[in-house]
Amino acid sequence: MPKEIYPSSYQCDCGHQSDFFENTIREAKKMSHKKKIYLGDSESDEHTIVFYKGEMVEIICPRAGVK
Repeated sequence: MPKEIYPSSYQCDCGHQSDFFENTIREAKKMSHKKKIYLGDSESDEHTIVFYKGEMVEIICPRAGVK
């Protein structure tokens, strides 16, 4: 299961870690109360963090469709 590493990092099941600025995560969580927000990292194998209702709900992994 993907996990949040407080305050602004996320780790996928495949082991990839996405790091963001704290303010970026705070804004994404705030905006996600109205609709789903997709936040991609800038790595070559881009992982996308999905926020909904103020929480991370999944990580979309480009490696074999791992979530």
